[in-house]
Amino acid sequence: MKRILFTSILILSFNQLLFSQEMVLNIGRVILYSDNNAFFNRIKITSEYFMIEIKLKYGQSYPVSFDEFLVDTKNYLPAKVEGYNLGNKTGTDFWVYVPRKYKTLYINGINAFGNNTTLDLSPYDEYVKARTGIKGISDNEKPKISLDVPIVKNGFSRTDEQTVTIEGKVSDNLGILSFKINNELVKINDEVNFKQRIKLKLGKNPIVLQATDINDNVTTYDFVIVRDDIITSEQFSDVDFPKELSGNNENGVAVVFGIEEYQYAPKVTYAYSDADIFREYLVKSFGFKRENIYFRTNERATKGEFDKVFSQNGWLAKQATAKSDVVIFYAGHGAPEIKSESAYLIPYDIDPNYSSTGYALQELYDNLGKIQAKSITVFLDACFSGGTRNNQSLFSESRPVHLKVKGSIVSDNTVVFSASANNEISSGYSQKLHGLCTYFVLKGFNGDADGNKDEKITVEELQNYLSENVSTQAKKMGREQNPQLLGKERNRVLLKY
Repeated sequence: MKRILFTSILILSFNQLLFSQEMVLNIGRVILYSDNNAFFNRIKITSEYFMIEIKLKYGQSYPVSFDEFLVDTKNYLPAKVEGYNLGNKTGTDFWVYVPRKYKTLYINGINAFGNNTTLDLSPYDEYVKARTGIKGISDNEKPKISLDVPIVKNGFSRTDEQTVTIEGKVSDNLGILSFKINNELVKINDEVNFKQRIKLKLGKNPIVLQATDINDNVTTYDFVIVRDDIITSEQFSDVDFPKELSGNNENGVAVVFGIEEYQYAPKVTYAYSDADIFREYLVKSFGFKRENIYFRTNERATKGEFDKVFSQNGWLAKQATAKSDVVIFYAGHGAPEIKSESAYLIPYDIDPNYSSTGYALQELYDNLGKIQAKSITVFLDACFSGGTRNNQSLFSESRPVHLKVKGSIVSDNTVVFSASANNEISSGYSQKLHGLCTYFVLKGFNGDADGNKDEKITVEELQNYLSENVSTQAKKMGREQNPQLLGKERNRVLLKY
């Protein structure tokens, strides 16, 4: 296997280094083979990727082509490729994306040569780290975001316009690498001002500004713009505004799924709002990094996503460490499988009449038990009785059957909060615009579950609070709903104030 090191770097000026959205390094013609079949033209470096431009040239006998680009040979992770079709060998000039945490690009099966090549990217990573020209400097200072337009008060701005201009400035002691609005790169000028027009939907529009400095320190600033054509202030719940606490959980990892609209099943009223607001609590109250939260709703929460995230070698297993507090939140349908009396979560694209094709609850618990984690906390606002929040049936041509399902087993470091007993329906709470259980979970996080007023909420305290309040409110609605707790660590502290 050949090993190629890019050799030609065009040094950028200090101002360019300090303020450019992406580093562009002209690396010259680094030829793969002597007959000039392919060469690397340049590399772009962002806060997330090495982006390598590859140009193909035709030799006298045959065109050069590639079988595979990998970034991690241990787990065989493919690199993202744009502009080239590996299967059909089409495309001439294209880009290969290598996540910054990987320092080598493996190129396999180059045409008829049968050779493999590796590209060493580590010098460029070192160059990026020192691109102010000051080597060895320690930088823990996060960027600052100053918002001029719109005017935001208490996390909200209101308008009756279809679009809004977001305008302001970012600053950092050493320099800004990138700036994003709702995860989309936004251009900043030499004075590090930003200006972007955003189209608004009716109702609530979450806005997240994110600035990354040249040493990968990240600052986020989020707020909500309300387009007033439909929604009014009365349509917000009292739990939609989490307390901003000072603690940071750098190692926290979370998966949040909320499925309100289904392809083959009735809707789960307020499930989207449940998931959206729960994520905000993880960020503002629990101190999780937003980028450490895997968030999927509605048509994005497919069976494939469940497999990708929860499988033994999935996203969660790769992100979690022995220092991680792992949180799982799910709002959506659950369903029983009649013959086995097993419980299943129902992704967006699964028909509950074939519930065994969903994601088995015990499989979820088994896989969670195999990952490295300091603690695992699961919140399930779903029922497994065959009914819905609106007392409809999940199954065709039948009423809710209220089947009982077998109990589940979890690992010693896992606790599970379930919205209801297996033969009960998990209700919606229309006055509060949330699922009934989720509403009281969030209200508990805001301090109401701190029974002994010691500024800590334990597993036991939250469960006691849910048992009392959810069941009481359900009875007022003419229903039976009794939240359940599974797991041993009842004295574990969930949240500190």
